Amino acid sequence: MPESDYLVKAISKNGAFRAIAVSINNLSEEARQKHNLSHTATVALGRTFACGILLCYTLKKTKGHLTLKIKGNGPLGGIIVDASNEGTVRGYVNHPQVECFDKKGYVDIDKAVGKTGYIHVSYDAEKGSPHHSSSELVSGEIAKDIVHYLAISEQIPSYISCGVYLDPDLGKVLQAGGILIQTMPGTKDKDLNVLEEAVSKIDPFSILLRSGFTLEQIIKKTLANFEIEIVSEFEGLCFHCGCSQERFESAITSLDKKEIKEIIKEVGYAEGRCHFCSSVYMVSKEQLELLIKRQS
Repeated sequence: MPESDYLVKAISKNGAFRAIAVSINNLSEEARQKHNLSHTATVALGRTFACGILLCYTLKKTKGHLTLKIKGNGPLGGIIVDASNEGTVRGYVNHPQVECFDKKGYVDIDKAVGKTGYIHVSYDAEKGSPHHSSSELVSGEIAKDIVHYLAISEQIPSYISCGVYLDPDLGKVLQAGGILIQTMPGTKDKDLNVLEEAVSKIDPFSILLRSGFTLEQIIKKTLANFEIEIVSEFEGLCFHCGCSQERFESAITSLDKKEIKEIIKEVGYAEGRCHFCSSVYMVSKEQLELLIKRQS
């Protein structure tokens, strides 16, 4: 299994199904550290990372990014993930310190996310207007909600399994990822029935990863009743945010003189934190005064 995060695409040779699987241990752990996430928030964001990447790579576009927003009535608040089909992903949770455990001590995702709310998906191909679609939450477990979204918004019967396994003491991400199986046009009911029976018996995705299975092996195990062809692999999925000091300064420059003077009077400097990666940027009092002179 590659040490870097990676993705594998496959199809069944009879043309009934396509499969995409991702392993995202490293980027999920990086997000945990950047945002100082609780166990619960780590699992929720990791699952949403997996689903966002899987959705992004179902699209035929060669460049662009997909934004997946999950907003439930649970204590986590919103979860936002931005994924590109160039292999980058970033994201955050509104309330990263929330913990929710069930009676057995396991992370209770549906309680943390909430069962009432919505999923919103937008895709920007950098040409024309972004495409937007949404659906209501049905479980709060994220994977089931994305399956429901695909059925309602895209009319595509799908199967998704995603999971995040943590070190129980440290909270470090040990395994994370997901798999998406989608029907292709013209899929026969008998093939769909065979798949449904197979996935009802297969172990959860994170358990398969913990057992040492590669993504290729997981795909073949999930579609064991069909001949499979691996069509592409991509290594190097990573957590990446495009924020910068220059972008923050540009945002400050867009303010008018009155607003900048108020910042100088009340704080003495301008400071901003990126929601997606928690990076902090600062513009000094001297720089702010220079901006005012330039505007004059």
